[in-house]
Amino acid sequence: MPVAPPRRRTRTRPPLGARTRRAATVAALAGIAMLPLATPASAGAQEDAPAECQVRPAQMHTDWTPMTFTGDVVCPNQTGVSTRVQSTTASPVNGQMVHSPSWLVCWKPGTPLQDSDVWYYTQADTVSGNKRTKGWGYLHASEVTVPRHPVPGLNRCTWSDPLMPRTTTGE
Repeated sequence: MPVAPPRRRTRTRPPLGARTRRAATVAALAGIAMLPLATPASAGAQEDAPAECQVRPAQMHTDWTPMTFTGDVVCPNQTGVSTRVQSTTASPVNGQMVHSPSWLVCWKPGTPLQDSDVWYYTQADTVSGNKRTKGWGYLHASEVTVPRHPVPGLNRCTWSDPLMPRTTTGE
């Protein structure tokens, strides 16, 4: 029986012109996606403005007590500043903020300083003073570089809110 010649493949790709146009379109869109959102002339103005914070609703933290917090806000802060055991300037220092940005789990009112009584509860990068607190303490609002205080999206600490029932979690 005679053997049939092998079938010749038919072209399944689009013609070369269509591929070239598609590649050019993808390249153009990728170039647009990579353009900066600000023009170089306005970039300097943005660097001077305080940065915004990132809300992370699912991030978990447990402090030294051990109270659990669900959610935090990551904000730029001054470095070389101290956290305190309580939200007052008379409270002992228990840690230092070495890095920026830092996360904050809640805020509460405390001793007014530089026209604000807002203090943020966080964990310092290094521990000093009372080692038992593991650096958990309060950072004054003047040391968090944001446009307004308290930071939008950050809850008030439950133990400082007279309308909130006291619980064993920071939620």
